[in-house]
Amino acid sequence: MPASEADETNARVVIERCGSYNIAEVSAAIQKSLSPFGGIEAFVRPGDRVLLKPNLLAAHPPEKNVTTHPVVVEAVAALVREAGGYVRIGDSPAGSIKGIKRFWRIAGLSEVAEKTGAELVPFETGAMPAKTLNGRRYYISKWVAEADVVINLPKFKTHNLMLFTGGVKNMFGTLPGLQKTDFHKLAPHPDDFAEILLDVYKLTKPALSIMDAVYGMEGNGPAAGASREVGLILTSPDAVALDVVASFLMGYDPETIPTIQAASRRGIGVSELKRIETSPSDLERLRIPDFRLPSNRKIRMIPRPVLNAIGKAVWIRPVADPKKCIGCAICINYCPVEAMALINMLPVIDYKTCINCLCCDEICPENAMIQKKSLLAKLL
Repeated sequence: MPASEADETNARVVIERCGSYNIAEVSAAIQKSLSPFGGIEAFVRPGDRVLLKPNLLAAHPPEKNVTTHPVVVEAVAALVREAGGYVRIGDSPAGSIKGIKRFWRIAGLSEVAEKTGAELVPFETGAMPAKTLNGRRYYISKWVAEADVVINLPKFKTHNLMLFTGGVKNMFGTLPGLQKTDFHKLAPHPDDFAEILLDVYKLTKPALSIMDAVYGMEGNGPAAGASREVGLILTSPDAVALDVVASFLMGYDPETIPTIQAASRRGIGVSELKRIETSPSDLERLRIPDFRLPSNRKIRMIPRPVLNAIGKAVWIRPVADPKKCIGCAICINYCPVEAMALINMLPVIDYKTCINCLCCDEICPENAMIQKKSLLAKLL
């Protein structure tokens, strides 16, 4: 049964120590994490077309820890090839509609392809089969549809909008083109956007998720936070369970994460920590007590009816930092509701139009978008 379907049995998440991005150490940690599940052979058969889906959020070098580290991708690709699978690697980062090769090169994936013989596939090309779920139509990349096996390779990071980005959210990148922008416009609230993410996760059905938590991102992720050494690899066939464990290690109550809440409502995966078997079993010893969470997390956790009632007094708004902004206008071109304009080489936001999706913050190559808070928001 695919991991994204309802499952009444307990899930399992394996956690292995991994102290560096040395290829031998990463490969050993991943193989150990797969051993309780029967190794990579339990997921990949000879001749299978296997798609690896890393987190390629934007064109950032590996040392920024915005994207899945290329050594993790390389290690998984090598294992798949040893099992007789044909490896493809793909994602659809914001801005890649104008050309993906620069993203591959900067993030280190071009080198991975050269070393492993994997094929880098542009999600923006080819016919995209339409799938409908919950009244919403999704055009999933043809490379996902053609894959016999999808392996999900998320990154251990915080997220300003969704609090946490992990296995479930990583599959959102299987939607090519401007669909992602359209869905942000359709569902600006985290609870509604979580439903979109669960739809995509269920439609893409990754057989396995391996999370790069050797280094993660704390603070105001998924792009503007700070790198943080974590020293772990997390593996599970169930990305929901993986996210529950990862968010707990980060310092969250997993039940506050919108995607986990949505998974619980819909019976997708295992969303209760008590129903998840972990190796090692003592998660408290692995929990990171001082991991910095997003500065706006308390406001994101306010129930929607309450927030609607006090919304004029409690707000967080993105604003461009003139000391960092280079006037590239990438944020303006990607804004789902066209709420931005370049004035005197600085993005200016119309807050009456802005839906606070924080796409501008996520896509900015200079990390120049900061979060301006109302007085009451600062007190919270």
